Amino acid sequence: MKKIKVLVNEDKCYLCGGCAGVCPALAIRVSSSWQFFEDKCISCMICIKACPVGALSYEEVAQ
Repeated sequence: MKKIKVLVNEDKCYLCGGCAGVCPALAIRVSSSWQFFEDKCISCMICIKACPVGALSYEEVAQ
């Protein structure tokens, strides 16, 4: 499985928390800003599919 880093488009994201709510690894935290914890991410990409405005994307990272 490829390892990814989730990226947020801050112009689209309105901090709804939908991505954090579906992340099984608690790798995303949303409060007054969007935060991603790469060390916790299991690369399932559920967050990317869950975003209602398409604000999330990813890039592969070297393992």
